[in-house]
Amino acid sequence: MRVSRYRLRIAVVAACLTVMCALAGTVAARVYHGPVLTGLVAGAAVAAFAVGFLLRNKPPWLAASVSFWGLAAYLIGSFALTADGAEPLPTVVVDAIVNAVPRTLTALIPVEPAPDTVGVPVFLTWLAATLACELAIRYGRTLSGCLPPTLLYTAGLYLVGPNADPAIAVTVVYCLLAAVALAATSAPPGRRPDSDARVDGGAPRRSATLVGSVIGAAVLLVAVAALAPMATRLVTTSPGDPRELVEPPQLTDIDLNPLARIPEWAKNPDRELFRADIDGDAAMRLGVLTEYDGVTWQAGGDFRTAGSVLPGSGDGGFAAEVEIIELGGKLVPAVADPAAVTDLPVAVNLRTRGLLTPDGLATGDTFHVGSDPLIVDPEDAVGARPDLSDPVSVAMPPGAPEGMTAIADYITATYDTPYDRAQGLADFLSQHYGFDPESPSGHDYPALEFFLEAPVEAGGQRGTSEQFAATYALIARLAGLPSRVVVGFDVPGGPSTVTAAQGLAWPEIAFDGVGWVRFDPMPAGGVAPVPPEETLDELEEEATEEPEPESGGGDAEDFNDPALEDDQGDFDAATSAANDVIPTWAWWIAAALVIGSIPLILKARRRLRRRRRLRRGSPAERVAGAWAEVLGSAARAGVEVGAHANAEEAAARAGTVGASAEGLPRLVNQAAFAPGSVDEADAEAAARIALAYCREADASGSRWKRVLT
Repeated sequence: MRVSRYRLRIAVVAACLTVMCALAGTVAARVYHGPVLTGLVAGAAVAAFAVGFLLRNKPPWLAASVSFWGLAAYLIGSFALTADGAEPLPTVVVDAIVNAVPRTLTALIPVEPAPDTVGVPVFLTWLAATLACELAIRYGRTLSGCLPPTLLYTAGLYLVGPNADPAIAVTVVYCLLAAVALAATSAPPGRRPDSDARVDGGAPRRSATLVGSVIGAAVLLVAVAALAPMATRLVTTSPGDPRELVEPPQLTDIDLNPLARIPEWAKNPDRELFRADIDGDAAMRLGVLTEYDGVTWQAGGDFRTAGSVLPGSGDGGFAAEVEIIELGGKLVPAVADPAAVTDLPVAVNLRTRGLLTPDGLATGDTFHVGSDPLIVDPEDAVGARPDLSDPVSVAMPPGAPEGMTAIADYITATYDTPYDRAQGLADFLSQHYGFDPESPSGHDYPALEFFLEAPVEAGGQRGTSEQFAATYALIARLAGLPSRVVVGFDVPGGPSTVTAAQGLAWPEIAFDGVGWVRFDPMPAGGVAPVPPEETLDELEEEATEEPEPESGGGDAEDFNDPALEDDQGDFDAATSAANDVIPTWAWWIAAALVIGSIPLILKARRRLRRRRRLRRGSPAERVAGAWAEVLGSAARAGVEVGAHANAEEAAARAGTVGASAEGLPRLVNQAAFAPGSVDEADAEAAARIALAYCREADASGSRWKRVLT
């Protein structure tokens, strides 16, 4: 009977701790996509606890060795289960082990189960189950055995952060299992009836065990009572997100500014970049650029590692199969907005919905992109207002070329509605500037100024889509329209090979309630551009022309107004009378009084400033004020004190006028380096020294200087 009761208790404890470890592992699975991770961590908990339970009567080193190799085999199996098969298994294993922690913390929600994102939860679950089994089953310390799964549970909550709903039901079940395990706790090793009754060569006394249990329960109750208020406050706060502590994937130079790739593509139009098989005609975006600093356009926001299902997306019903040829870089071409990516690890910019692959694109890479196409009808924007909710989309660095400002003024003066201005700007650029694939690259202010204003003979007024899109976006911002630049490709539906000739940049304008609308400022082929000076000069002439007043018109000023004449018809009589009211000599006296009062005003101002310096503020500030008065008096007496002179040198130099500021340098240094040590007595002493010096310095000057200054 005793053996049966013991084995029942130990079985209950083992079952409770196994389920607790499984629950602790599944806490992190709430932010993973699908049930894969839940099954992996549950299996890890059962396997690890089974190994420890079966070897509970064997030497500890044997159980540890078997558990280690079991963990290795289970991890390799997990990696093989979640891998996509594109790389050999050894390469997958090494990459998953090396990058497990950073990629787990930078993965976007929902996290896609992959070798580098399942390794950490599986490892920690196995470790927690192994330690729990050793402490609770082998050594009979059930309370200590509850600690590893509890730490795992806490780690899972930290990993999830604020990215999932509270796991209240799981927490309640976890606490109930812990209570059952403690209620049916196994006996200490010395009281065990089976073969592992003797552990470490001795058995504790029953009284000691009872006392330890009472003390442990009391400590637990005190801890709960002390931590309950703190836990209550934490419930109402949002937890921190550990993903903010890890640096996101970074772009290379070629990807920071993809707009700079346009000239290269324009000069090599037959270069094959990638193959695409898409469901219909669409624009595949490579980069969305929203920030401009006067030199380059860049994408705003950070890229965050994501799984195959991208956060904040739909079902991705628009499919695209892509095979890379010579595109290169890390940016991934995709139809906006991408919803799912398979066969390629990606990171997503939640601000622009652009994609990045951390390892870069290589020739032969193939992947699938499911998108939710952004269908925007430009007609919907005809009466819409500009969307000014994002200040970045309207920010303009200082130093814009005058040509941009002139065109922006022309657009705002010619068109009334935001949509008409956006379309009018596209028409203006397409009609007045030409396309030239050999034009120099660059979209900083000097390059765009050359594009807009340089003569055609010198290579100006010609450019690629780089200059057209960048210029359009900046002039639109000057005209009050939020803009951005997109780099991508126009790809026909079905299978095709995308060449560099299809690569281009285009501007987009944001309209309230409509979204981003694409505009085309590129010139039509075979059409000679009209010099922009003709259109802009016409506007300037119209603005400077003023209609001449017609004599006798209703609005014309009547110069025969009788009120302007005297009785004899003299138009200047009223003006002469006004001038005779105040005699000329009165104006001369007033001017002399004003000039004569200047020295008095200066003296009064100096006395008020001296009183403020010596009587107001802290003691240290008053000492500094006294020193300022000494230096000012010395300057009025003709003594120049160098700006780099210390207090002693300045006092020696100021003393050449016959006065002495002895003792003040010490107080000045004390106030500068230890202001807290300066008291009222020091401030009063500094004031006396300063006043005495000022009187002597003022008396040493000439009489006229004392009067005038």
